[in-house]
Formats: sequence, structure tokens, C-alpha cells
Amino acid sequence: MPKKKRNKIIVITIIAILIFLIIGRLLYMYFQGQNKEITSVNDFNNIKELVEFNGCKYINMEPSKEDGYKEDIYIEFSKDPIDENGNTNEVLYDNLTSQIAGKLIGTNFRIIDESRSIIIRIQFDENAVSLYTINNDSQYFEHLKTKYQVTKYTEDKQTPIQISSNVLNAIANNNWTTTNLNLGSIDSVCDNYNIYFDEGYKIRNIYSNVYNIIFTKKYQYEVFPGIKVGMTNEQIKQILGKETFYEAESNVIGYKNQEFYVFFSDGEISIYRNDNDYDTTGFYSILTDYNNTEDYNTFISKLTELWPDYDAFTKTSDRIMLKYTLKGIVINFNSISNNGITIYKNANGQIIDEIMNGTVLNNVYTKFDTNLVLDNENSRIMGDIMSRNPVDPKEELNTDKYVVLYDETTSGGFQNVRFISRDKENLDIELKDEYINGLYKIDNNNYIYSVQGKGIYRINIELVQYQTIIEGNQTFNISKIENNIIYYDNTQIEIK
Repeated sequence: MPKKKRNKIIVITIIAILIFLIIGRLLYMYFQGQNKEITSVNDFNNIKELVEFNGCKYINMEPSKEDGYKEDIYIEFSKDPIDENGNTNEVLYDNLTSQIAGKLIGTNFRIIDESRSIIIRIQFDENAVSLYTINNDSQYFEHLKTKYQVTKYTEDKQTPIQISSNVLNAIANNNWTTTNLNLGSIDSVCDNYNIYFDEGYKIRNIYSNVYNIIFTKKYQYEVFPGIKVGMTNEQIKQILGKETFYEAESNVIGYKNQEFYVFFSDGEISIYRNDNDYDTTGFYSILTDYNNTEDYNTFISKLTELWPDYDAFTKTSDRIMLKYTLKGIVINFNSISNNGITIYKNANGQIIDEIMNGTVLNNVYTKFDTNLVLDNENSRIMGDIMSRNPVDPKEELNTDKYVVLYDETTSGGFQNVRFISRDKENLDIELKDEYINGLYKIDNNNYIYSVQGKGIYRINIELVQYQTIIEGNQTFNISKIENNIIYYDNTQIEIK
């Protein structure tokens, strides 16, 4: 990211902290035993009062000994930067620093805690903070967390698991692709999954490789020796032993081996391949180039060329997010929190080696306490639960068997229209068109929808059958449907 943009983020962050300070923490607080209302940093008479208000020890303030700075403020913080459990006190350090910056706005200064060998440097550019470092590190607390996580890092336990399922064996033996495999008939595509409903599984492919296969309760055979769908987590643990992964929110347990991850929840079995054969040297080289140039557009272009198998990608006018769950890497640019590259526990290769060897990498954050595959599976399960039990259901479109989900556009249209089975006993369906003008329920099985510039259509969700009612270049803006007549664009047509 260009330095100007990064500095702008720093300024916004500090301003946000100051606002929080003014309207939250300082309001109706008492200062030095006096019944004095504090509403801004200007209510403090001097820096000493401000430091002591934050529970820290003020020592003295004198002209700075370093060129480029006017004041040196000697204090002792009330807490260390990081505790024995890996929790940082970043809020304390940032709050006090931002308050002093508000008091000395436009004056370059240093905060020095000699007992902890800490020097905080603040510089201004036309009354806006242009530099904020601790011990010459703009990511001081992130690097502290990384060092702590490195000391606590342990490999995830691996559990040998044989495969019983013919389907899973065929996929694994085919280098985790479905190419040239007869897996049955795809009955629907929903949420990026090919659903083999009658066969009892659904598969998400990314860049020709199987990313995730989920065996549903309809699957009739053993997936692993002695293990079938519909079993409880306790039954699974009696066979495979203590789980490697557990997430209370979704009540999911999981195991890992050299070839795959497997998770068990609510009787279903979800499997991700263990992606450990990819070019990590190339990634490290691209990252090094980015840290030299701070050109994130070139970084994204080179990265997606090297690794085209990302599982999530978001790009807006002010943000880019790229997610490689199986590689344990997430990229976030123009984000206030963790702006850069986040490395999770399941990452491997050169970047992990460099971090373990103590290399300090700019724009890199670590979450070595989190396996991104488990994190993703938990999110998938919780998302699935919410989809089938929405907080704000669209009652006028729902049926006893289906919940209808969609994103509403600013013009009143519909995007990402999905028919989700409430109890998973019916097929999940997603409309093929990305943008829908209007959606109307005729009965519990039939819906009418229109697509601008294309036509009006009917879908039977019980039979998963589509019918074209009319096609053309019109707007196809449906105003109402009555007595089997569709009224649209000042004309009408009968549903046959």
C-alpha cells in the first residue's frame, strides 16, 4: 500500500480513538478527586495530568535529544506491551499516545519509557500525524504478537484415517479433481456447490480441484472404516480418538492427516484436501517485491497468476480481499484492521520458515493460534444454520419446506436468489441469473421471476424445472400477478 494511504489510515485510526476518548471514556469522569467534567484533551492543564489520568507515571518533559523532535516525554506505562498470555495492551499505549498527540498537535515528540526500553515517535505533517512508531516499528504490537505466537507454535496433530468411500477414494486417487469421474448426476448448483442430491454429497471445485466435499445424511455407505453419516461426535471420537479441532459455536470436531481435513457436525461429514504442495518460494518473492514497492495492484496481479485457486475474492472501490483457506493466507488491502497479509497456522513453506527464524516482515500479521480451514468450516456451518433459520425471513415468499433468500438491490431487484430447504430433506436451488427484476410466489412449488432484457420465467422448485414464459429486450418490470395473468411493462401475458 502506498505510504500516503497507510499514513491516512493511521490518522483516521488516531482520530477515531480521540473521538472515542472524548465522547466515551472522559465524559463524566473525575479528575484528581475534583468534580470536574472532562470533555476533551484541552481540559487537561498539562501533559502530567493527562499521563496520570491514564494510570501511568509521569517523570518529566524536556527538549528532545533527537533531531526532528521538539519534546521528549519520560513516563512509565502502567502495563507491559504484552502479557504472559500473549494479550497486548495496545489500547493503553495507543490511547495515551493519541491523547498526547491531541494536546501537542503539530509538535513532533517522543514518549520514552526507559524501564521498558520503549521509544514512541510521533511526527506531524500540517497538524496531521504522518508517523507513529514504537521502537521504529509501525507494526510494533503485531510483531510482538508474532514473536509470542512463534514461541507457542505447535504442529496440529495428525490422525491416520483410511478411506472407505468409493467416491472419496476416486477423488483422492484422481489428484483431488472430478475430471473424468462418474460421480452421478448434478441435481442443482447452490452456493458454489455441485449438489448430487440423491447420491448424498455436494462438492465445491476451485480451479479444477476439489476444495470441499460434504457427505449429507442421504449418503448410505461408510466414508471411513466404521464411520457413516448420522453418527454423533461422541461415536466418532470412540473410533478416531480425541479430536484435533473443536469449535463450540458450531459443535464441530475435526481431524487432519497428510492428505485431508475431516470435520463432523450434526451427522454430516465435511472434507477439505490438505493443500501442502504449492509454490511458497514464489509467494515470498512476490511479498518481498510488494514490501519494496508497496504497489498492491501489482501484488494482487502476480499472486492470482501464481495461485489462481483462491476461495473468496472481494473487490470494491476502496477494498480488496483475497482468501486462500487451504493455504492459510488472507490478503486485505485498504482495511483498518490487519491491513496486509495475514498468515494462519495451516500455512507452510518459506514464509513460515522466515517467521520462525525471526525475520520481521512488514505488512504481515500472524494468527498461529487459528487454523484457517477450521475457521472456514465453522463459518460455513454457522452460515448454513442461519440460512435455514433466518432472523428476518421473507414470509411472503417462504413455504413450509423452503426459505427464500436473496440480496435486495438499491433499485428493488433481487440478487443471489436461493431456495433453501428448511430441514435439508429437499434440494437447495439457486436461480441461474445474477440479477432478478421481480420474484413472485404462485404456490408452494412455483415461482415467477423476470430478468431485464431477457424475459419472464417460471421455476418449479419441487421438480427443479424452468419454463420460459416470454423472452425479449423489454424491461419486464412485473407490477402484479392476478388470476394467472402477469401484468408487466403496461401489458400482460397469461401463465400457461
